[in-house]
Amino acid sequence: MALDLQTAMAVLAQVALVFALAPLVAGLARKIKARFQSRRGAPLLQPYADLAKLLRKKPVQSTASSWVFTLAPFASFASVVAAAALLPLLSAGVVPASDLVVFFYLFAISRFVTALAGLDVASAFGGLGASRELLFSAIIEPALFALALFLATFDSGVNLGALFWQVPNLPGALLSPAHWLAAAALFILVLAELGRLPFDNPATHLELTMVHEAMILDYSGPFLALIEWAQAAKTVLLLSLLSGLFLPIFSSGMGAGLTVILWVAGVLSLTVLVAVVESLTPKRRLFKAPELVMFAWVLALTAFLARGSDLAQSGGAWMLAFAMLVCNVYFLFSATFRRRLEIYLVQSVALALILAQAALEHGSADAYIRLASTLVFKVVLVPWLLYKAFLTVAGESKVFLNADPLYFKSPIGTTGALVAAGFLILLSFLMAPFLGAQSLMLPVAIAVILTGGLVISSKSHVLLQLMGFLLLENGLVLLPLALSLELPLVGEATALFDALTLIVVALVLVFKISTVIDSLDSGKFDELTEGK
Repeated sequence: MALDLQTAMAVLAQVALVFALAPLVAGLARKIKARFQSRRGAPLLQPYADLAKLLRKKPVQSTASSWVFTLAPFASFASVVAAAALLPLLSAGVVPASDLVVFFYLFAISRFVTALAGLDVASAFGGLGASRELLFSAIIEPALFALALFLATFDSGVNLGALFWQVPNLPGALLSPAHWLAAAALFILVLAELGRLPFDNPATHLELTMVHEAMILDYSGPFLALIEWAQAAKTVLLLSLLSGLFLPIFSSGMGAGLTVILWVAGVLSLTVLVAVVESLTPKRRLFKAPELVMFAWVLALTAFLARGSDLAQSGGAWMLAFAMLVCNVYFLFSATFRRRLEIYLVQSVALALILAQAALEHGSADAYIRLASTLVFKVVLVPWLLYKAFLTVAGESKVFLNADPLYFKSPIGTTGALVAAGFLILLSFLMAPFLGAQSLMLPVAIAVILTGGLVISSKSHVLLQLMGFLLLENGLVLLPLALSLELPLVGEATALFDALTLIVVALVLVFKISTVIDSLDSGKFDELTEGK
């Protein structure tokens, strides 16, 4: 009985700490965003005063609403309280039966009852917000289960107590690309779950752009206080989950005081990161939001494949190879020409670093010549040619680089292309053992090649198709290293010359096509047939 009482007191203390910290986190995020907007902003502790004021007010209720409207704030608040009790923040033994999937589905309960309340008041904006909120819920779950699949590869499975207090403290985890790929996937899912930018803007006053706020427009007084407090506590819990799973801040040897200090520091640090991301990121259009969640799904799937593979690692080079693969996937939905040019440059630099490591290991003249040619060709010459091509097509207007080429019709939609990328990555890992893979670099190199081909087939803008070929060609350069093959330098020089010739010829054709039909949409190439 004493043990049960002690456990109950620890859980209550944990819940109290979460809800006590929640308004501070909300105030810190608002303060940082105000600074980015060159405003002084409200005081850091203003959310505490706001909650106290709302709790003193008398609620106003629409005559069109029912008991659902009254029950929803209490149900939402209770589900977040239950989630706070499940997260093992103070010690591993506080909630030994805690489960990641149950933890997330408690938030799904909160979302469901809030959406019902938005529909219950018979408001057009409430129904709009509810439909959008449930759309986000539907697209978040596949990525969440992919992340759970990654965590299930550890001995602890998806038990939060074991994940918090054992797995993140392994020194090797911080050096693993799989670890950081999964962390990036969870960070995106946290932004989506919380309705933060780029998915939703919690500070907006435009009803047509609201998601979460549109469902609670009719709430006031204590009802609104419960909802706002629960949302702030949800932020604390999800940031605690992110820090607990992927940052080594918890250790079984620490005292309770130090644990609380490190937990608060981790949450506040991630709050700063979220606020900075919100300040630097525009809101994505509603129907493009699934693309970012699908990107998180691909990241989580890639992390699972890397974690579950029994292939030997090959130093730090395979981490750079993973970075090359992430560039290919990111290229599929990145919105502007400038961003895609930056993606290609980053991938080329990663390839050059891999070749530099190989040159230092082997010390041969051929390895240094390959490194030099890659730096000159892929890091300097080709990005410069592409930049000039973009400016020439746009009539020397740099504004074109920030244009969005996604309005062109394409054989595969962006979301479908991201799903296809996930399956191609899976196929690459399945193929690698049959090709005699000795390291994770081989399946990653195959995946870079296949996803580069996917870029070519899924984009209709000619310059994007050309950049897809360049991404694929980077994968082909990586493949011999992954297979530990020594190719003749003459053969590599010939291939490099052929690639350069192809790029120059392709750019000349691009300029000619742009002059003739004033478009680079490959879907309009039938206008180039003779007689038209």
